[in-house]
Amino acid sequence: MSNLLAFVRVAEAQSFAQASNDLGLSTSAVSKAVARLEADLGVKLFHRTTRSISLTSDGVQFYEGCQQLLGELDALEAEIQGNRATPKGQLTVSVPPSFGRVCLVSIIKEFTQTFPEISLDILMDDRQVDLAKEAVDVVIRTGQLSDSANLIARQLFTYPLVVCGSPTYFKQHGRPQHPEQLQQHSCLNFRNRATGRIYPWSFTLEYKAEQYAVSGSVVFDNADAIVRSTIAGLGLSQMPGFLAAEAISSGNLVEVLNAYRPLEVPVWICYLDRRFVAPRIRSFVEFVAVQKEVFTAMCIYS
Repeated sequence: MSNLLAFVRVAEAQSFAQASNDLGLSTSAVSKAVARLEADLGVKLFHRTTRSISLTSDGVQFYEGCQQLLGELDALEAEIQGNRATPKGQLTVSVPPSFGRVCLVSIIKEFTQTFPEISLDILMDDRQVDLAKEAVDVVIRTGQLSDSANLIARQLFTYPLVVCGSPTYFKQHGRPQHPEQLQQHSCLNFRNRATGRIYPWSFTLEYKAEQYAVSGSVVFDNADAIVRSTIAGLGLSQMPGFLAAEAISSGNLVEVLNAYRPLEVPVWICYLDRRFVAPRIRSFVEFVAVQKEVFTAMCIYS
């Protein structure tokens, strides 16, 4: 390992003298360490002149490998230390606004009490996040993952999509008995703010998934606004069960077309695929993963 460290420091400093100062060794000792490494590998790692040194093509490849190896060693040391210590540090989490408000917020207090040395920075948005570039530790997403490359994705639970309307609306306009009859009703549509996409309504017809572009004069980019507008009698909406359950239980909303519910929507918790995962990330993922029954109960109404 000492030979590797000497090689990396020389490559970074582009100087044997500077590397020896950084390592607290003599220039001769650093030079011999690099020479032993070259002999062991059977390749030349540096081009040497009287005025400068530079990496050979083999040296560049070996340096990149050493960086990764030393990085993993640092992560392993942190993980081993973390197994003995309390998880700590800032954890940045990206979560869809509606799921965050209804589901995640309900468990945050218990998490902070269990892990008091972890500080949470919660970003509520629906956009696609590059975890590495944006320094986001964990994302929670719903539906089918568009790109899970380089990610560990763990399914938390699934929720139903339900079509709802207020008793007042149904008294005035009647209840649809089939998805095709939605064309005769005012339907509230949802637009994803990040992509601009208006979501079609989904149903299961004769054991097949079908999508409908429903009619309606109002489009929202906020799920809570759709819930409130549906309760107010503005129209029908298709929404996650965890958003509708409380209003249905209280009688403010009524579900229709339940015989045509689509397949339930999966919820995922994701983090970067690394050999060694920081204790604060692992603690959060494991804590949220065991809340399946809590989240599922939020979708149940009487």
